[in-house]
Amino acid sequence: MKINWKHIAVFLIIGVGSFMGAVDSAISSIIVPVVQKDFSTSVTAVQWVSLAYLVAVSGFLPIFGRLGDLWGHNWVYLLGIFSFTLSSLLCGLAPTVGLLIGFRIFQAIGSAMLIAVAPAILIMNFPTENLGRVLGLQLILTYLGLIAGPSLGGFITYYWSWRAAFWINVPIGIVLFFSTLWLVSPSTGGRKERFDLLGAFLLFTAVISLLLGITDVGIRNAFLRPVLIILGIASGVFFARHELGLENRQEPVLLRMSLFRNRSFSLSAVVCIVGYTCEFFISFLLPFYITQVLGLSISTAGLLLTVKSFVMVFAAPFAGHLSDRLGPRPLSIASMTCYMLSLFLQAQLTRASGITWLAMLMILSGLAAGFFVSPNNSAMLGGAPPSSRGVVSSILGLVRHLGMSLGVALSGMLLSLRMTSLLDGFRFAMTWGAVIAAAGIVLAIFQQPTTIAAEERQR
Repeated sequence: MKINWKHIAVFLIIGVGSFMGAVDSAISSIIVPVVQKDFSTSVTAVQWVSLAYLVAVSGFLPIFGRLGDLWGHNWVYLLGIFSFTLSSLLCGLAPTVGLLIGFRIFQAIGSAMLIAVAPAILIMNFPTENLGRVLGLQLILTYLGLIAGPSLGGFITYYWSWRAAFWINVPIGIVLFFSTLWLVSPSTGGRKERFDLLGAFLLFTAVISLLLGITDVGIRNAFLRPVLIILGIASGVFFARHELGLENRQEPVLLRMSLFRNRSFSLSAVVCIVGYTCEFFISFLLPFYITQVLGLSISTAGLLLTVKSFVMVFAAPFAGHLSDRLGPRPLSIASMTCYMLSLFLQAQLTRASGITWLAMLMILSGLAAGFFVSPNNSAMLGGAPPSSRGVVSSILGLVRHLGMSLGVALSGMLLSLRMTSLLDGFRFAMTWGAVIAAAGIVLAIFQQPTTIAAEERQR
């Protein structure tokens, strides 16, 4: 079966939706200093403009993936476009930081719908022999959105306003909604199966409790924060046991936790979380340093992050090619080493540091990101049986957003611990970011040398 114009149109609809969701996962990291100044609020409060979005996406992704099976994937995708478009308009109109955070949660719900069912819609609309290539291209558009978000946000904010960074989604969303209605083949009516409400509750509790516990968002009680962390860990353990029990009884689950019994898969998932945590230490904290310590414009911050994005775009295909030959481990070690060096050197920055030196550090960060993305995705996909690749794609989205959430949460918390001076807080947080990257090096050393997929190709 040959690819025709309708296949291309469907791919563009799903690809643009994936790109939009990814951009808004990353765009707020560049606009938060401007939002903080506009609303005259604290770093601790404004970090939730980013964090609320990432936490909500993490919590809702597996839920909407399952609801897509039950309701029909097209309906979930259409509802996701509508929610994302309307919430983008509301984010741009938000009169207070509290309402902005609330609208960001609404936006995250729409984004989670788009991310969760996008692979399933592509699978339904494309011939089997083209699925690997199509799903790979869709993943590339997602990562292009993640690296373009900070750059795009910086330029839009500088030339218009931070509100325009949200409003740009509205016309695109309207076109996507009607294009989906017209061009995407309707899915079947779904399946009449039980929805795992207990699993959804436990997963939500685990994610939100952990992130609230490690941040300093209005929680001054010395007793409450460790209680939240313990609650989050306990909920996560109960969630895993609950899902494994459902699997053993061959009942419908939210997440296939048995995949994590595979050492290569679970270790690669942890390395993935560490990598995105390091990436969002840089994406979240650097704009504060550039705009509030150096006193430069938000467009300069966007330009520097664009340098990182360009380096990543060129490094990623090269790293993917090497990963096919060498396996993911050498590239993961190289990536974590670059992150550690970049974070450590950023921890040495002063009020007199120049733009040229910052650009060099962004090149190093871009190499870290480029070496990391393709090999680690291959490691997770290659560490799972071929029959589970669709499930693994959704888990990739979940661990990606968990890593982003941890990056924003931890960096914001560490920054707030030294708020007598923003520069001191920045340097303190970046030092701990380098420590996290060093832990990533140790984890990467224990990764499987080659993926299952690579072994199959060699045979």
